[in-house]
Amino acid sequence: MASAPGDPSKRPSSSGQKSSSAPASKRICISPRSNSMAQTRPSPNIESILHLPEDAVWSLRKQDLRACFLVLQQYAKSPYPLPTPTLPSPAIPASFPTEPNNNILSHLLRLPLEIRELIYIHTLPPVCSPPIRGPHPRQLQTHIHLTQPINPSLLLLNHQIRTEALPLLYGAPTQIIHIKIDYNIWEHKTRRSDLILSSALTSSIKHIHVFIHLGSEKRTTKPGDIEADARIAEVKKGIKKLGKWLGGADVQTLKVNWQEPPQTYTWEQKKDILDGMRVLRAVKVDAGEINWGLNWNKGRKFRFEIEYLKELERGSQIEGAT
Repeated sequence: MASAPGDPSKRPSSSGQKSSSAPASKRICISPRSNSMAQTRPSPNIESILHLPEDAVWSLRKQDLRACFLVLQQYAKSPYPLPTPTLPSPAIPASFPTEPNNNILSHLLRLPLEIRELIYIHTLPPVCSPPIRGPHPRQLQTHIHLTQPINPSLLLLNHQIRTEALPLLYGAPTQIIHIKIDYNIWEHKTRRSDLILSSALTSSIKHIHVFIHLGSEKRTTKPGDIEADARIAEVKKGIKKLGKWLGGADVQTLKVNWQEPPQTYTWEQKKDILDGMRVLRAVKVDAGEINWGLNWNKGRKFRFEIEYLKELERGSQIEGAT
């Protein structure tokens, strides 16, 4: 006997409707375990990224590459202060009275100046090799490198401590400022910065290593006359900026490093470039790594006269003026 169309016994039950909608709810389910693992994944630090081998970059996952990019982007916006090695903090007894920062500063400023200067010097870490990248002054359009990174928290305590510590931190005998003057104008344009270092800081610099880079091609691919002259013009601009940047500095030692393609620049052209460093008035000028294609330059025309560097010293300039 056929059942009536309106027979409730033959209607689809509500339980059947729920069972048909169950697979849809499963499709939007998210594993809580995967979410918790993604949230607890530590973000990379700048040191691990900078020392990451090139081969290891290709094996990184997409989310790890994104994390590295965000860390580098944040560091590029504020590359200074520099990461400094963390020193173990001394254990403080529980009964030691805690004092406000103002009281601690007042105790520090009551010490004799000689003792405060010793404290400032002891904040410098050991000499780093190779030098660590420092600020990116707009005046030079390139980074400077420091053999001893400076902790800026000391310079931010107050004006008096900054005035006392700057000459010691930047003028220490072991603190050498490395500056590269490159002919590549496009590289300079991509390194523009809004950071302007104060005259009090630049006047504290005493030891400088300058690296003049005019190219590293081989003799068969060396630049032509027009390109070679353009490189000289760019390097002379860089040396002029360096002289303005260090205006008023009492430079004690200056080491000149030189790199150029073989048989490209005559000694007169080299001398024209080096003459721009007279404005630094360094007490002592020495030669660093000099490479002008030594195996190919047999004659005197292209030779680098290292003895000429002594004429750039402050004492020789005074004798020449008299």
